[in-house]
Amino acid sequence: MLMQTQNHQYWDGTGLPLSHMARMVSQDIDEVHDHMCQMFCPHELQITGGCPPIEFRHHQASLNSVTFNATDYGNPYGRVVVSIPPMDALYLVQIALSGVAEITQGDTAFALRPGEMCVLDPEEKVRQVFCEGYKHFTVKMSKEGLESVLMQELGFKPNELHFSPKPVRFEGRSVAFARLVRTICDDLDSGSSAFEHSRASKGVEETLQRLLLAAVPHNHSDLFDAPKSVAAPYYVRRVEAFINQRISDPISMDEMVSVSGVSARSLHAGFRRFRDTTPMNYLKNRRLLLAHRQLLNGADLGVTVTDVALGCGFTHLSKFARDYHERFGERPSETLKKIGRNCAS
Repeated sequence: MLMQTQNHQYWDGTGLPLSHMARMVSQDIDEVHDHMCQMFCPHELQITGGCPPIEFRHHQASLNSVTFNATDYGNPYGRVVVSIPPMDALYLVQIALSGVAEITQGDTAFALRPGEMCVLDPEEKVRQVFCEGYKHFTVKMSKEGLESVLMQELGFKPNELHFSPKPVRFEGRSVAFARLVRTICDDLDSGSSAFEHSRASKGVEETLQRLLLAAVPHNHSDLFDAPKSVAAPYYVRRVEAFINQRISDPISMDEMVSVSGVSARSLHAGFRRFRDTTPMNYLKNRRLLLAHRQLLNGADLGVTVTDVALGCGFTHLSKFARDYHERFGERPSETLKKIGRNCAS
């Protein structure tokens, strides 16, 4: 069931993955159509080349919002045609196990063969023709989940995510994605998976999402793949100087963009790449450090936490206290009292 190529293992189509997790076995094409519409989204399904008998099988497992699906229409000589409208909320990662699928996605047409995968765009109409003996594996991921992970990595909310409509061979990063999918599914299929543990499943799901973002080119790959560097460009240093000069004053994102002389996207990308944070988080962290320093000296000066917070540019005291505790492990008042006690002793 597993093929070994260049020290990488993946399913070769001689068997159907998730063998212990059959969701449907049927010879009724109408029953199959209803089932697959419920599992994925409403779509059209037909068989061309006559009406041969089918031996449909669908195996499925889930991990949080991700579902893993192994499908064989069991069509020995006819052709299965699937027409899918825009899915809106779903990305489907399709892996060919055996045979060939002819796929048209928007204006792009290609053949998907074993050793390849592709991502079906939720904004596009998709037409698939499954040729004789075609079996495939589909990873269903939520659009919201993938875009949330992308936003975490970039540090800002990007424009719509769109993957390349072309197939990707199992080489380099895509092998890591396919290998993790196989490992998760083999483990789930065993019936005693550690991946389902409440403290592990979310992390595994996010790792799978990050690997997909790394493996398949998309319209934000330049930012997602950008290496980190210490030597920041002029526009990052210019904004840092502006923040340090006016750290106690109200500063908006629009002002930082104006000072930088570049677009908001470029500014975010620069801070993510060279400072591993966002412009607004950089501002917050600088203010927290200043507040911490002032609170350390506060006992001698007779200041209050409110004085320090407002003087460092924080306008929401409860949020300041929460962020301060998260950064320094204690409440602002504790820092102030601790220094006061130390001075008294």
